[in-house]
Amino acid sequence: MAFLGLFVGIDRYASPHATWLHCAKRDATALHALFADTLGPGALLLTDQQATKSAIEAHFDKLAQCSPDDVVVIGFSCHGTPTHELATYDADPSNLANTAIP
Repeated sequence: MAFLGLFVGIDRYASPHATWLHCAKRDATALHALFADTLGPGALLLTDQQATKSAIEAHFDKLAQCSPDDVVVIGFSCHGTPTHELATYDADPSNLANTAIP
């Protein structure tokens, strides 16, 4: 059994049309530390500019290769969208269907 995870926190977005948040990065960092302290290494922390659509999707692909006995935890702290996508750092608010993660 292995511990695998992804913790994402985005306070600052590339789009000038996305308002900035104040605690999302801190929340993801705290959750990453909590799980790492409890379950050991194995999780990735992505914040702000690191949390692009391509980086997150690449890690999702890695997590999909886990074994049935692995523990997988995903934490995502960011803006929500009316259509329930994950708003990545590089998401375009006027084109969420193509630039965010469904």
